[in-house]
Amino acid sequence: MRITSTVRRTRAKMTVSVAALAAGSLILTACSGSSDGASKLDGTYYIKDVNRTSNLGQLVVKGNNVSHHEYNCDGVYEKPGVTSTGEFNKDQSQIIWTVAGDDSRNKRTGSESISTSETSISISGSAYVRDNSDAGKALLDGYKTKCGT
Repeated sequence: MRITSTVRRTRAKMTVSVAALAAGSLILTACSGSSDGASKLDGTYYIKDVNRTSNLGQLVVKGNNVSHHEYNCDGVYEKPGVTSTGEFNKDQSQIIWTVAGDDSRNKRTGSESISTSETSISISGSAYVRDNSDAGKALLDGYKTKCGT
């Protein structure tokens, strides 16, 4: 009988431990969800005539990190002419630029307000469209035609 009683207590302790671990895991998962909103934005976005140039602007979002690249026709599939990096603020209403590109035309400094939809991110009023959206595909096709690629 003592063995049965000990086995029951051990099983009960194990069950409580497993339940506590499962609850802890759920709590940690919920707490780490702060970047889940940003992950919905993950992807590549484009804008035509970025910074009033004929360059193609590319915005790449990975979690809370953002990189901005500018391409001219010669370098669209190579190294971008201008690159800046930044991150979203907590409520994703702004991008805080942490590293600005070297090009003097680069306007990516400080912070800029943003708004988002399923297919675009607008930065200070300029809309970048998701690459796999209809608008994004049309923009990229037009740029490829313009550049003869």
